[in-house]
Amino acid sequence: MSTLARGFRTEIMGNSILHIDSGKVLDNNNAHEMFELITNAQSEGMNRIIVDMHELEFLSSAGVGSLLGTVDASRGAGGDIVLCNVGESILHILDVLDLTTYMTIASDIQAAQDVLAENNN
Repeated sequence: MSTLARGFRTEIMGNSILHIDSGKVLDNNNAHEMFELITNAQSEGMNRIIVDMHELEFLSSAGVGSLLGTVDASRGAGGDIVLCNVGESILHILDVLDLTTYMTIASDIQAAQDVLAENNN
């Protein structure tokens, strides 16, 4: 079941994976909400997180920061944050910032779940 948390659609998937739909814009207006959503989930032990970017059209530096600021905490707890369904323009931004090797990126939700399951073993 999908719920709305801090302005983002979220869903708990099998094996305690938090799925977050990034929406169309991740910028100064909502990056802090994404950061709080992820850090609150991490404080509750949810360290395997998928950020689904299938609708994302604009990603600002604040949006990038909201994701970067949470990756190490998930990885340190044995999880990860996986970006999936990343469009070409967003992927280009991540590539220019040299983040495509740092961030875990999967082609779709199933691939993201597979990466998290692999990392959990």
